[in-house]
Amino acid sequence: MNAVIAMCTFCEIHGPRVIFTTQTYKSFTDEKESMKKLKFYGPKQVMQRSLNVSDDSKNECDGCRSLGNVKYLSNEHESRTSFLSARQPLTEDIQVLLGHACIRSLSCELHLGKDGICYFGDENRGHVLSHAFTLKDAQARGIRRSCSFIVFMKDKQFLLNMWPFFIDNLKQIIRELQDFAERKYNSDEAENPQRAARLSSASDGSTGNGNSNGKKTTPRSLCEITNEKHIFIRIHMWLVWILSAGARHLVEICPISNDLVESPLTYNYLARDLQGIVGRTTEGSTSAFLLRNHDFKPSPEFTEISKNKFATLILRNIKSYLTKEQFRQLLYSSLTGIQILVRGPEDKIIEALYALSSLVPRACRRIKLQGTEYKDINDCNFLGIESSVAVPVSCTNICRLDIVSDKQRHELSSDTKPYVVKWSGVLPNKLPTLLNKLEKYLDNDKLDEVVLNKQLLVLQQEWANIAKIVHTMRGNGHRNDLTGLIVSLGAGLQDYSLLDSWSMGLPSNPA
Repeated sequence: MNAVIAMCTFCEIHGPRVIFTTQTYKSFTDEKESMKKLKFYGPKQVMQRSLNVSDDSKNECDGCRSLGNVKYLSNEHESRTSFLSARQPLTEDIQVLLGHACIRSLSCELHLGKDGICYFGDENRGHVLSHAFTLKDAQARGIRRSCSFIVFMKDKQFLLNMWPFFIDNLKQIIRELQDFAERKYNSDEAENPQRAARLSSASDGSTGNGNSNGKKTTPRSLCEITNEKHIFIRIHMWLVWILSAGARHLVEICPISNDLVESPLTYNYLARDLQGIVGRTTEGSTSAFLLRNHDFKPSPEFTEISKNKFATLILRNIKSYLTKEQFRQLLYSSLTGIQILVRGPEDKIIEALYALSSLVPRACRRIKLQGTEYKDINDCNFLGIESSVAVPVSCTNICRLDIVSDKQRHELSSDTKPYVVKWSGVLPNKLPTLLNKLEKYLDNDKLDEVVLNKQLLVLQQEWANIAKIVHTMRGNGHRNDLTGLIVSLGAGLQDYSLLDSWSMGLPSNPA
């Protein structure tokens, strides 16, 4: 997995510091070489470079020094993978980016909810999942030491898809660390209560951070706070399991080369084809996380028409005959699960339903082209029916598109429009993000149909995967407010109706 997991702490003297990191290195070789067990499956330069890393003792104290030059190495020979832990990342570029992420994690990022979990990042500085927490420390300011675990990656989609897995397992590590610190704190308090001593020193007018004897103290190391001599070995083994199990939980499909480091900065390794990422569980079955190309192909009913026309071409044609408000009503109804009822000539019905149903994933389409009677939304959400068949009047749950044939237009009036939208619902003040983007691209005359159709596919994949992530979180029992996750995925309150509708086509138990 292309991730770096780090533990950070807020040193009372030196501020936010990274004190422990774990990285993955993987070797890709031919069959003959794969039979050999190696001491390290990453590039030799990494180990050589690690020997030259030294601590700057002038800018460090016990509270932020942690490992010094000690390194921990674990190998998974079956997959030819090494997991290397050190105080800092062993490449300078990642060290700088991780240091920046550490500062943001412990100082300026807003953690929604009581759990201290948030996402931040961008394409230049990487994407970070942060879980802040505190450890009891009798000698720290406020009797608590601020810490965090950060998961750093260059692939935002992959990181957010793994959100439930990372958070659930990091919570367990944090819980154990807090239990160690709690026991040590209780022991310190029983031996020498700090609260009474600090109140006494405050009444005497003394200043500075000191112990009960009035002596100034320096921040304690994590080993002292938890009273665990081998605490970093424990953290190493925990993080190795997360990286190893996570790589089996969700797999990236991407080109590989010999002795390629699984580094967050390896862009060519992270490059994916249009099919994106394929999720697989440890048993090898397809995961419920990500949708792929075949999930957006035309339904079987439209096989013939899809060979000759792009859906975007038909949408542009319909748009040219409608007002802006009417076209938005049609798009909004299609995207949010309101039943689309199309009446008119058979060939025009097929065209319209092909274009409108193409806006949503195949799993969300229930199509009936030539209905002889009205069917409610439980049977189909895209219904084509002859003009002579009785149908309900338009309401908030039914958006009707009446298509007037050329012959009827000639008989009625030359001003009669070929498309008429009837919907009694009211559009929200803030439209779904996907609707706004679709409208923008359809208005852009510089985009030809081939480019526009590809852009539609990209937008569909993006929003279908957002819906799947939220759906999976709910399916895993996360019923609390998911606003923080949804915002980090690029969505907002205006997108809830779309996400809920698209979730209806997903498995009822995505876990």
